[in-house]
Amino acid sequence: MEREKILVNCALPYANGPLHLGHIAGAYLGADIFVRFNRMIGKEVLFISGSDEYGTPITISAEKSHVTPQEIADKFHNMQIQTFNSLDINFDEFTRTSDPDHDIDVDEFFLNLLEKNYLVKRYMVSPFCRTLNKFMPDRYIEGTCPYCGYNGARGDQCDNCGRTLDPIELINPVCNLIHEKPVFRVTEHFFLTLDSLQKELSDYIDSKTYWKQNVLKFTRNFINEGLHPRAITRDLDWGVKIPISGYENKKIYVWFEALIGYITGARVYSMNIGKPDYWKNFWMDKNVKSYYFIGKDNIPFHTIIWPAMLLAHGEYNLPYNVPANEYLRFEGEKFSKSRGIGFTADEMLKFVDKNSLRYYMASILPETGDSDFSLHEFQYKVNSELVDKYGNYIYRVESFIEKNGLSPHASKSLDKTDSEIMNLLRSKFSEYCAEIENLHIKRGLSVWLELVMVANNYFTEAAPWKLIKEDMNKLNEKLYIALKIGQYLTAMLYPYIPSASINIMESLGIILIPGESTFSKILDNNDFHINKGNIPFEKIDLTNPNVLDIQLSTVISVEDHPSADSLYVIKVKGDKVYTSVSDLKKYYSREALVGRKVLILTNLEPATIRGIKSQCLIMTVKNNNSVELLTANGIDGEPVTAENYIYNGEGTINYKEFQKMEFSVSDYHLLVKLGEHRYPLMVNGLHINLSTEMLDNVVIK
Repeated sequence: MEREKILVNCALPYANGPLHLGHIAGAYLGADIFVRFNRMIGKEVLFISGSDEYGTPITISAEKSHVTPQEIADKFHNMQIQTFNSLDINFDEFTRTSDPDHDIDVDEFFLNLLEKNYLVKRYMVSPFCRTLNKFMPDRYIEGTCPYCGYNGARGDQCDNCGRTLDPIELINPVCNLIHEKPVFRVTEHFFLTLDSLQKELSDYIDSKTYWKQNVLKFTRNFINEGLHPRAITRDLDWGVKIPISGYENKKIYVWFEALIGYITGARVYSMNIGKPDYWKNFWMDKNVKSYYFIGKDNIPFHTIIWPAMLLAHGEYNLPYNVPANEYLRFEGEKFSKSRGIGFTADEMLKFVDKNSLRYYMASILPETGDSDFSLHEFQYKVNSELVDKYGNYIYRVESFIEKNGLSPHASKSLDKTDSEIMNLLRSKFSEYCAEIENLHIKRGLSVWLELVMVANNYFTEAAPWKLIKEDMNKLNEKLYIALKIGQYLTAMLYPYIPSASINIMESLGIILIPGESTFSKILDNNDFHINKGNIPFEKIDLTNPNVLDIQLSTVISVEDHPSADSLYVIKVKGDKVYTSVSDLKKYYSREALVGRKVLILTNLEPATIRGIKSQCLIMTVKNNNSVELLTANGIDGEPVTAENYIYNGEGTINYKEFQKMEFSVSDYHLLVKLGEHRYPLMVNGLHINLSTEMLDNVVIK
């Protein structure tokens, strides 16, 4: 009997920076759990994603770094693959839109729609920068959203209300490269006639009664306002070429071509496994369901524009479900790599293992609303649930069996309590399966946790340490049931934390074979061979030792103190403008200070010095009789971290406390002692270096 097939596509991340935890929670972890679960229930799954390498953010990053867009794309494409691998997120194919294979699929799509008159040539008004003498990509233009009033809206989309935009719609538009107001000039482009597909799209959306309410509501509102032709080409240097002559200075716009990357990924995977037509089983068989895991900022592209493109093409399946997640927030704000809010996945993996990170992230997936990431909650949930409850249960059962040289096996008959436990296991497993099949990933984990509580109560009430002295048959029965509970728990946990689950299954004598093992094969096993290892999980400590709120700033003015001949009154611009009363007058002229990048300590208790309030300390290192300013490259207000620990406190420290802090230099890197450890001070991942190697103890003023 042929296995049921499903196609799972994940939003293509921009290859212009590291993946932060908001990305992982928004799309990728939930998708990976869903894929692993479906394979474990016997379905045939194709799992696709890839780097979106023609987005404007890449060209912006390239210009800032003085490298080519391809170099940026190469760097972050590889970095993203490594991040996914380190989190056990395993795509069948993680392709890239700069690959020549992608051009083939984009060309075919473009020509198909052009032949069917779904692409038409029209003139449009585009932002033009007179200083740079070229048309500017939409994302280079920022202004106020005309719909919600958000001041940071981009020319292609407002991140606040989710609307897709054209730059000319923005109120007070400005080019974010040179902060110049653009002029709008006429240019010819190809347009996708979304309006001609409005009726078909409306009927399609009306059939999706099982979609998340936020996705349905947003999409229906968008369609009901009326669809309009939308330009699919732009005046760009970096992108997929238009496959007809006469348009050599234009490219296909990223929002159109990147979506076709889902098809490219499936087709490339099929070629790589030696079955070139395999992908068609997933894209052209109307019985195959396709799922698109995305963040909510991607909703219109996947519920309106992509279905419109597929309807126009005519050969491919439309999305079956688009389970868009809401935002993950950190200290009240949305995770954002561009704004430096929250942690990247790689940063967190320096402090915690991948199993703990996957577990906590799965427990807070923003499936129905925004959720909050909390280091305190992270530590509590992992230590309490994963370590103390589940891990300790497995360890108790295995340790007792191994210590006493026992070999529990299936009993011919079970008492009432054990029969009820087995029925409960099967019932909860069915509930767990239903939750994940219906894309309630977080609720599936909650069902698992309910069984963990049952497991611990069962083992305590069974009291095998008493039965071993009284009734060996009853002991065998109770330990067998305890192992069955552990078997169910570990199998159910596998989609969430696969690496640890595989190790624990092996400790129970169960070998999981990727591509072959299913829940039914694992749970039907009654032959246990205990091979106890270490405790499955270790507790984590996410206490943040960083008590220093240091940031990068620029000196904007230096004046003599009106009441102290030896002091300066210096104004510096960090996240805001601070005043510092400083004795740098002995070492630096005013001209040598203005414009300098300096590090400032901003959570030092303010002090009034000779009538002027000093709000921060400009940090220097003293070496014998000379003083060296601490400096780094970056933008004003960028935080200085103690290794990867970002200051997240609200308190202040006084000057005496600061003087007691120990600083040192190792390989020219400046280190600070916090608690029992020394941490390098860093800005944006780069060490703060001193010009000379100094003694172990240095004085920071």
